[in-house]
Amino acid sequence: MLCGSGVGGGASEPLPFGALRVTVYAGVDPLSNRRMYPRETIPAGPRAASEAEQARTRLLNQVDERRNPRTTATVNQLIDRWLE
Repeated sequence: MLCGSGVGGGASEPLPFGALRVTVYAGVDPLSNRRMYPRETIPAGPRAASEAEQARTRLLNQVDERRNPRTTATVNQLIDRWLE
């Protein structure tokens, strides 16, 4: 079950061992046309919820400032595309 502020706002997903997985939407990969979702896992603990919120904010700032990877392509794929 995801909880968060909806589209573009990111979400926190509880994992079976008590940790939280924070995921945000970062757009579409221009090479593979797949959606990209930067993720971060927060260990279980009493401060997990507040740390997850900080991680979500950090990931959203990275996406807003375009500091996230723009593609998941490998170097080999990029070279092949350049040589075409």
